[in-house]
Amino acid sequence: MLLFILLLCAGLAALGVRQWRRRGPRPVVGLTLGVFDFCHEGHVNLLKRAAAECDRLVVAVHTDAEVRAYKNVQPANSEQARAAAIRDLGLADVVVVSSDRHAVCRKHRVDKVFHGDDWDDANYRARWGGDVMEALGLELVLLPHTPGIHSQDLRKQVPPIGWWLYSSDPDWSRAHIFSHLQGLYEKLGGVWFVSDSGRDLVRSRFPDAPCVLMEPEQPGGVAAEAVGDYSLSVMVTAHFNYRNMIDTLKDAPHPLALVVLSHGRSGKSGTSADVRRQHTPPSGSNPETIGNLTLHDWSYDQGGYLHLDGFLASGGKFENPVPQERPRLLILPTWGPEARKRGLIVSPRWYRELGKLARDCDLWLSPHPLNEADDIRDFVRATGAKVLPPEGHSHVYVPDVHCTLSDLSGVFWEALLFDTPAILADPHQPATWPDDLAPSRNDLVKTVPVSTPETLVADVRALCGLRDSDQSALARQRLGRIDGQATEDLAERIRQLMGGLTYSSR
Repeated sequence: MLLFILLLCAGLAALGVRQWRRRGPRPVVGLTLGVFDFCHEGHVNLLKRAAAECDRLVVAVHTDAEVRAYKNVQPANSEQARAAAIRDLGLADVVVVSSDRHAVCRKHRVDKVFHGDDWDDANYRARWGGDVMEALGLELVLLPHTPGIHSQDLRKQVPPIGWWLYSSDPDWSRAHIFSHLQGLYEKLGGVWFVSDSGRDLVRSRFPDAPCVLMEPEQPGGVAAEAVGDYSLSVMVTAHFNYRNMIDTLKDAPHPLALVVLSHGRSGKSGTSADVRRQHTPPSGSNPETIGNLTLHDWSYDQGGYLHLDGFLASGGKFENPVPQERPRLLILPTWGPEARKRGLIVSPRWYRELGKLARDCDLWLSPHPLNEADDIRDFVRATGAKVLPPEGHSHVYVPDVHCTLSDLSGVFWEALLFDTPAILADPHQPATWPDDLAPSRNDLVKTVPVSTPETLVADVRALCGLRDSDQSALARQRLGRIDGQATEDLAERIRQLMGGLTYSSR
């Protein structure tokens, strides 16, 4: 009984302490609400001053939708990226993404609201809506604004060039195109037009790059606003996004130069050669105009092949000494819908004969970025091929390879630049090989074997131990000048477009 009384007294005493603590002074909670696009010194100063005047600082970052509705601009940095930048400063106790002032204040029991004194008291209270601050019992504290620093000014410092990485087509490979455009962006800067996944991709390489987030339901309207907001004079896109760009940007708010680039020239429908024939004069360099767009199709220009610049700059060479080890076959499939139905390399049509080759030859597969995962998985399981990692400047060059097997694609033409003997897989879609696209089909098959599954084993064995420098001339007919200077040459041409100058090809 005595023990029970002692325990009861101890419990009551502890309860009294807890109740006393609750009755003690509550920490003062402050709130700062803002866009925080291009997080800069002015934001840092404001948050430091706010943190000094409260015990707990909450920062609410406006949503992208609220910024568009209120300021009629697309923030350069997404709501999540802007919130992350504020968290990184380490000045706030809580950072949330929200434009619901009332909900934030209620949830965090806010006492004070901080803002820069570039707003006056009455206007800022009105922005909250009537007597809301008074009703919530909030104290408004206007802190000194850092002079001479505005997000709008930082936005104006972005070079007037856009990089179109957006497409509503899920089959369009943002990563593949980004790999070719990033070298140009490093030299020129500008703003990216992206989807959510495209923005993540850009930020993985360029954390501070401005990104305009495109909404699938209204890409044209968002793009037009951003073109005007950034005063863009040039937009750069990829060859098979060309028609979409014309439809989206022909009603741009002011004249805009649209530059079309390519990384491969297979001649297939929708690619650069097809675009060139349908949309530009035969020279492939003179622009035409649609609406407010002046079109510059450089996708088939003989001086504009970007893909191998990094490879050559790092010391890469097109010669590949004959290996002395077990034979190795490099397999380069193209991408396309219904690969199995069309009989492309990754289809079951090739499984059996490649399996035979695997008995005395190593098979290395370098997948196209758009190959279906199921196709690659089944191919590897059936043939025993090893999948190469997606790294390096050129995924078609692997040391110590005896020969390559490719579907017809831009990758095939690039593979021909190396003196490693190449085999073209049949069917190679002759209907998509236009007569005006050099080299002709007849010129190619005189130099490069065209194999069916039935002839593959014999063709590979015949080429082992050989090298073929003649095929490089065929590739250069299709790809143009390969000297490692395409990125700089194209960057200079774009600079001149941005400055209204005329480019003269060397």
